[in-house]
Amino acid sequence: MIRKYLGRFLYIVMVIAIGLLAALFLLISPIAEYLIEKYSPEYTGRLIQMDNLKINLLNGSVKADNLMVYEPDSKNRFISVSSFYVNSNLYSFVSGENHITDVTLTHPVINLLQTGDTFNFDDLMVRFLTSDTTTAEAEGEPVKYLLENLIIEDGEVNYLATPPGATINLENINVRCRRIAWNDPVIALESTLGLKSGGKADAGFAYNLESADYTLNLRLDKLDITLLYPYLRDYLFVQSLNGLFSTHLNLTGNAERTADIAASGYFTLDSFSLVDTTGEQLASAGSIRIEVDTINSANDTYYFNRIMVDRPFVLFAMYDNGYNFDRLMTAGSTSDTVTGEAAVEDYANIFRMMADYIAYFTREYKISNYKADSFILTNGAIEYTDYTLEDKFLYRLDSLHLNSGNLNSASERMNISLDARMNTSGKMHGTLSVDPDGFSEMDISYSVRELLISDVNPYSIFYVATPFIDGRMYFENVTHIKNQQLTSENTLRIEQIEVGKKVKSKQAMNLPVKLAVSLLTDLNGNINLSIPVVGDLNDPTYKWGRALLQVLKNIVIKAAVAPYRLIANAFGGDEEQYRQIRMTFLKADLPQGEKEKLDNLVNVLTKKPGLRLTFTQESSEIHETEMLALFKAKKAFLGYPQGEGTGSDDIYRINAVSNRDSLFNVWLNNRAGRIDELVSVQQKAIGLFGKENLRKEVALICQQRSDALKAYFVSKGITPERIAIRPEITINEQTSQTGPQFVISYGIDGESSDETDQYQNPLKPSE
Repeated sequence: MIRKYLGRFLYIVMVIAIGLLAALFLLISPIAEYLIEKYSPEYTGRLIQMDNLKINLLNGSVKADNLMVYEPDSKNRFISVSSFYVNSNLYSFVSGENHITDVTLTHPVINLLQTGDTFNFDDLMVRFLTSDTTTAEAEGEPVKYLLENLIIEDGEVNYLATPPGATINLENINVRCRRIAWNDPVIALESTLGLKSGGKADAGFAYNLESADYTLNLRLDKLDITLLYPYLRDYLFVQSLNGLFSTHLNLTGNAERTADIAASGYFTLDSFSLVDTTGEQLASAGSIRIEVDTINSANDTYYFNRIMVDRPFVLFAMYDNGYNFDRLMTAGSTSDTVTGEAAVEDYANIFRMMADYIAYFTREYKISNYKADSFILTNGAIEYTDYTLEDKFLYRLDSLHLNSGNLNSASERMNISLDARMNTSGKMHGTLSVDPDGFSEMDISYSVRELLISDVNPYSIFYVATPFIDGRMYFENVTHIKNQQLTSENTLRIEQIEVGKKVKSKQAMNLPVKLAVSLLTDLNGNINLSIPVVGDLNDPTYKWGRALLQVLKNIVIKAAVAPYRLIANAFGGDEEQYRQIRMTFLKADLPQGEKEKLDNLVNVLTKKPGLRLTFTQESSEIHETEMLALFKAKKAFLGYPQGEGTGSDDIYRINAVSNRDSLFNVWLNNRAGRIDELVSVQQKAIGLFGKENLRKEVALICQQRSDALKAYFVSKGITPERIAIRPEITINEQTSQTGPQFVISYGIDGESSDETDQYQNPLKPSE
């Protein structure tokens, strides 16, 4: 009987046990989900929610959907995960091995917020990572653990920093870590990601927890550097910063010795552009590429394969109170960040971090062992505008090519060559040979050829009140520096100078320039000068460039002002009279002095019935628009009605008002609503009347010039069919100094004269 009841009792106990186990398996997931959501604010400081938590006690797996960790306010999301999966070996936890076989996070999203020097996860750091200094560290065997196959799929990180208002959004983040083990100090990760602003990256990273050594293999493709713009605002006032940065970098180093690095790979920056607050593009580059063979700071090795810069551009403008680059500077931006004299931002500015690291790096190491297979700069351009004169001076250096092979600190000499075009007319070629050991000895040789003297008219008018009409300059320089002693031989040749009429100027020097030029010119109308320059570079007051430029300035002033050769014989003397008809800005009628040229052309056409002429009008629309705007502004300043005609005396009075007249500038500032000293008087006047309206008036004047020219020939009995005037206006900025002109090309009936234009009109700018 007892056995019967005992058997029944055991059966009931077994049923209850099985029921409890079944209930445990069935209810542990919802219970755990309930407890986590209920008590997470108390134990973590954050509300944690999830869907479909599944805990499998048989195989040790945990899976949850829509896992969300909120900010302390329990409203905004800090972390969200679409799917969370962990698989483990339960027996390993009993045996002390602690083996997790898989961890997979699908589409995790992390929202990071930085305010000053605080982050939205600081409370978690304090709660979980702050060590208890009162508890002695337990001795004994280390805790064993093994984590395999840590995978993050399609993750996102959204970072917002205020200040400086920087936003970085990472997407498509995929990370794989194959193994983290208690007995293996190396942690290796593989990852790929993209940036919503542009760019993608993949990297392989390994870190040794014991030695702090690390390796990084990074590929970054077309990262849009616009994301750095908020950090740049602490140092520069700019409107935009653009460029696409790419790199493939192999880097090794030690986290405890940050200056010890070894690297190889390449860096490229494409489509770089820096635009200031006025909308001017101050600097740009089509492409910058640096190929790194070996950099090893500990071994003092800095080897590069190629350094290439394509299509660099720099814009300089000089105003009465400074340069255009001065507009970029913020208060305190020039302070020394290393010494701490500059104001410290309340956040980690990447530019300050880089400056401090470079300063630390240069203190730790002296760079004395370097080489580069080649440094190449192609298609460069520099544009310089000077607004400090009566008329603006504009000069452009383009087609700039610089080449240097084998830049090597171990070589006896480094050689560099340079070629460029100067203001569409001149040609520059130069070489530099320098001792790389301290750069104390060097040989410089360069030449400038076929440079139009009229390019410097704003300076010659400002200082000596005399413009150039024609003439080309040739300059040769050979300079040697040895033992800090400089010797320089300079040869200047100016061919066929033609000087314009002296203009009235209050600030120009009253010099006998015509006499000076007549003494300098030879029988052929050329100037040939040898200019030796010597100096001691140890003398801090000596400036070689200043000494040479002072000599050149005096020579140019003398050579550019004397009309040693006026308009040639009207009937077959000098050939230049048959190449162009010069006109006057803002006027449509033919200048009296040019009618003699036209009469000669009439005689030629009369004697050669089959000959015909084609005229191409060349002008500077920008310059004439500026002149028209200034004329209208001065006219209004003097009280003349804009819609009425103006007599010659009135025109003289209007033109007598200087662009730098203080009363006129005050009036213009008030009317234009612009008092910015770094905006030119030309720009203010254009803004007053409207650029498009002014351009229409200029176009009408150009058309009237063409009509007047053709009418003159017809009045002399030449049939209209023999005179062709091209309707389009050729933009030639060189004419801003000499006035608009009609370039003449010759043809015969039935044959086009276009092919002969480049030979008949050497003053025409090259394409």
